[in-house]
Amino acid sequence: MSDWVALRIAVPAGLAESVANFLLERGANGVVTDDGSAGDALVESAVPSDAIAGCLAALDGWVASLADVDPRARAIRVAAEPAANVDWAEVWRRHHRPLVVGQRFVVAPPWDVPAVPDREVLVIDPGMAFGTGQHATTRTCLEAIETAVAGGRVRSVLDVGTGSGILALAAARLGIARVVAIDTDPAVLALARANLTHNGARAVLVAGGSAAAVRAAFDLVVANLLADALVTDAPALARVVAPGGRLVVSGVTAVQLARVLAAWPGWQVVETRAEDEWRTLALERAG
Repeated sequence: MSDWVALRIAVPAGLAESVANFLLERGANGVVTDDGSAGDALVESAVPSDAIAGCLAALDGWVASLADVDPRARAIRVAAEPAANVDWAEVWRRHHRPLVVGQRFVVAPPWDVPAVPDREVLVIDPGMAFGTGQHATTRTCLEAIETAVAGGRVRSVLDVGTGSGILALAAARLGIARVVAIDTDPAVLALARANLTHNGARAVLVAGGSAAAVRAAFDLVVANLLADALVTDAPALARVVAPGGRLVVSGVTAVQLARVLAAWPGWQVVETRAEDEWRTLALERAG
């Protein structure tokens, strides 16, 4: 019998990165995501045969919990079969390649850093945190930051739910001197600090907690979270946006848009970015 079991998970494309992150957090040493047709994707990984039972049980529980907040998770299908011993880490490395985003950025893994003189190269280790540039919400948030900073009114940025630290890094690379990144997951904070240090952005403050714990105001606040978290945290997020400032929210699907916007009465949408079913909104106080 093989020492490894191959997992092949059919998943709606918008949830592929979430599934991949879950597998990485469970100890998978490589995950590959291939886009399919009709909005579907295939997430593949390998798990040691002596750990597959626990992994499948955990995956079933996680999918059930995810379906409570995102009905698309009910379409996830998991298949497992014996697999040959392969270097999944190397397969994973080949999958993560440099990615051009917006007018100013290139997102690259540490093992493939291109020389692009006219762009800011953000080197992100695609480890156990959201934010590698592979997901639409990360890309559109990077574009929204680029647009806001180009307006010339941004001197401070708060990145809520920083994940890999990529959005905080982007703000620092665009010349913002005061950048704070927060997250509620201690393991994620360590990865964010490592990514920021690797990129020379040591001045970015990384701290644990949510927006409710912040006691300062920022010209630009970015929150790439799930829709339920955005609604729950709406009062705290509104409070930390400085007068005349801008709030960028993402992690919202088209069908969730109205419910999320209702959480910010008195705010207006000044910019919307759409990719697949995902939406990224820039909000400012009306008037």
